[in-house]
Amino acid sequence: MAFDPPAGPSYNVINYDFDKDPPRLAYAASITNAATYNPSTGEIEFDDMNAFKKAGGKLLIWHGWADASVPPQHAVDFYEALGKKEGGIAVAQDFARLFMVPGMDHCGFQGPVSADTGIDPLTALEQWVEEGKAPSELIATKTAPNSNQTLWRRPVCAYPNAARYKGSGDPTDATSFTCTAP
Repeated sequence: MAFDPPAGPSYNVINYDFDKDPPRLAYAASITNAATYNPSTGEIEFDDMNAFKKAGGKLLIWHGWADASVPPQHAVDFYEALGKKEGGIAVAQDFARLFMVPGMDHCGFQGPVSADTGIDPLTALEQWVEEGKAPSELIATKTAPNSNQTLWRRPVCAYPNAARYKGSGDPTDATSFTCTAP
């Protein structure tokens, strides 16, 4: 649980106090609820992100299309609503990028790309923040079980683009694909 202050390593969820603990979750809730769904308008509404943008903040979201825990369409809806608020996806991409990973389950633990997607979003985020190199794609690498043998590499493109095979070249090589509009 995301308590403030932290509950510590000895905390057991069985000891959650419904009278005292909810206020301690307020900080985590403020992050979770930075965007909320308004059922009366059918729109996702955001807190003001101007301070985040002015501070040079960069938001990199990656989500698995096979996620059974958090519906993948939620990430797409969130990002499209952000784009709408910012004046278009192209404008939002100045500070926020979404990468939808085919076959990846929740946190990359299941599915065709299995436990290790081979995607390194942290390095991409660091390069974006520190060097100004906004990621247009992340490279997913599939390795053989219990081996370091690479089975294939594919680009995972910044939304709304998707990877498309160029029609020639090794289909296990990321350079045989291009990021294009769907």
